[in-house]
Amino acid sequence: MSFNTSISIAGIDLFPIATGNGVSPQMAIGAMPVRPALLLRITDSDGCYGWGEVWANFPPRANLHKAHVIEDVIAPALNRLTYEHPAEIQQRLRQTLSVYFLHVGQQQVFEHILAGIDVALWDLALRKHGLSAIDYFDLKVRNASCYASSINADDMQDMIPQAAALGQQYFKIKIGYQPDNGYSLVERASAIVPDGSHVMIDSNQSWTLEQAVTALQSLQDFSPFFAEEPLAADASLHQWEALAKTSDIPLAGGENIYGVDSFVAMANAGLSFLQPDVAKWGGISGALQLADALPEGVHLWPHFMGTAVGQMASLALTAVIGGGAVCEMDCNKNPLRTQLCGNVIQITGGLVPLHDSPGLVPQPDPDALTRFGVALN
Repeated sequence: MSFNTSISIAGIDLFPIATGNGVSPQMAIGAMPVRPALLLRITDSDGCYGWGEVWANFPPRANLHKAHVIEDVIAPALNRLTYEHPAEIQQRLRQTLSVYFLHVGQQQVFEHILAGIDVALWDLALRKHGLSAIDYFDLKVRNASCYASSINADDMQDMIPQAAALGQQYFKIKIGYQPDNGYSLVERASAIVPDGSHVMIDSNQSWTLEQAVTALQSLQDFSPFFAEEPLAADASLHQWEALAKTSDIPLAGGENIYGVDSFVAMANAGLSFLQPDVAKWGGISGALQLADALPEGVHLWPHFMGTAVGQMASLALTAVIGGGAVCEMDCNKNPLRTQLCGNVIQITGGLVPLHDSPGLVPQPDPDALTRFGVALN
């Protein structure tokens, strides 16, 4: 479904931002001493604009690296391109630049940038036509479900009841870095969550197949709602199939999967929950293509950890997907989520109201952009 109006891209502005005034999730892949992020704003020939976010959680200056790549390589190729549907720009940039990024060994960085650009192009097109996502997709609901993610062991006793009081019913904890593979942590969480609620576990690719089999078997008595990334995302399909056959816990993954075909292959290998990230692969366009290709019985629950811009885009995607989809929301302190766009993320009854003005996402506050800004050079 295109916008039936040709939009001509005139330029792109980059906003690397960061904050040290947050709480890092405790996880197997390491801590986040700062919360870096990269926002971009694409402007068309009429002066209309759209905002997007490029995934940049790791390493601490990933936002600067990707901003330089956009400046040096992407911006010249993007300038003066036209589109009626945002997916057209991803396709053209892949045709033009895929070999370049293959040559320099940064194919996944390219995917992160394409994802952020796609979100900005959706925001621009909707804003230009005076439409919200609610209007364009004719949504019957004006909110999206979310779950509490990355609950740290030290904060669990307070964080789970706080999230439950907001109506959230799913609680994800990071495991895989403890000597007991998270058994004591899952046991504690299971005792805290209210009746009818669910614990999910995320081991961030930290186990071999043998370790994953052992760990998940030990955790089955707690009936986790799903186990996210118990294997490396690039483990063979045979390994994923083998793990799925040995575990009663549904498997999940997606933040490190790239391409609709790869997602579908993983679903056919035993993943019950696919978790694309709008800032990391495909943006809105890729996730919608994946939703259309979803095998029967497989759920699409968007992944996200970043700023309010990407979070609101992910929530909009969740509402568009429907079918019981629930969006991830980091519950740790992060001013880039709670202050960058003002008080736009309000959870009531486990639901967040969608952005209902023209555009996909709210515009960042200029003062916040300055306050959190990081020098590009």
